[in-house]
Amino acid sequence: MKFKVPVSINVLSPFSFRRADEFLNAVRTFCESLPEVSPEKWGWWEPLKRDFDCQDLKQLVHENGNCGDVFWKRGKRPKARGSFFVRWRSKSPQVRDTHAWINLTTELGQVGQDSLVAYLKRASVRTEADFALLDALSASYGDFAIESQSARYSKEFTVMTHLLRHWLPDIFWGTVFGPAYVRLFGKERLLTAPAYVVEELGPEMVYVQLTERIDDAVNDYEKLQLSRQLFKDHLHSNAFFKTGQGYDRSQKGPVGDMFTVPTFELREE
Repeated sequence: MKFKVPVSINVLSPFSFRRADEFLNAVRTFCESLPEVSPEKWGWWEPLKRDFDCQDLKQLVHENGNCGDVFWKRGKRPKARGSFFVRWRSKSPQVRDTHAWINLTTELGQVGQDSLVAYLKRASVRTEADFALLDALSASYGDFAIESQSARYSKEFTVMTHLLRHWLPDIFWGTVFGPAYVRLFGKERLLTAPAYVVEELGPEMVYVQLTERIDDAVNDYEKLQLSRQLFKDHLHSNAFFKTGQGYDRSQKGPVGDMFTVPTFELREE
């Protein structure tokens, strides 16, 4: 399923989502917040053949009561696809476990901006997210997205724990900074940032929206880029990726040496 200008939401939760109550709470929040993109098909792996029913979410739980990664898609307009990833458990002492991860991708203009923003905030609060984003991936931003590794081959935004332990790719059009980043940057510094919207969602959670319209990613790219730079200049932080300073993360790289990174406190299962 291809999108001309993909709009992506990523939410990283410190919960594992392996417990049915945590997992189903995340899926239920999605169904309640964005009924217009209700999934049609789902599966624990491809191909996705099972009919999705928001009134029968228990079908997503394995017979043993545990949960696993769920992929879904919607073929009719508004077209969309997404997934709910449970925590990846590391078997190596050199590699740490990940957040649970929620993602959604649809086409720019097919789902109302207000609905997407409302879902981003609600999902972040309900899952106590450390980080979440909402942005449209335009052709103008593609090269930087690939270099900073916030997008795979410039198709859609995919920001996960393994990347954030090396660097924060950028400030996105809509970004939720949860406890790990509020502690890193300082809440007062975030709340005084130059952005179209800066909203405190909780004691350690701040929503930042750079401009009024998400379609600025396409229609006024220079304005959005200026807003990004002003925000990063305000924070005076070395957390954000810089062109030419990336390295091969597959070789594990100098974690925390090149860029300032937060400490994530993942919840016990």
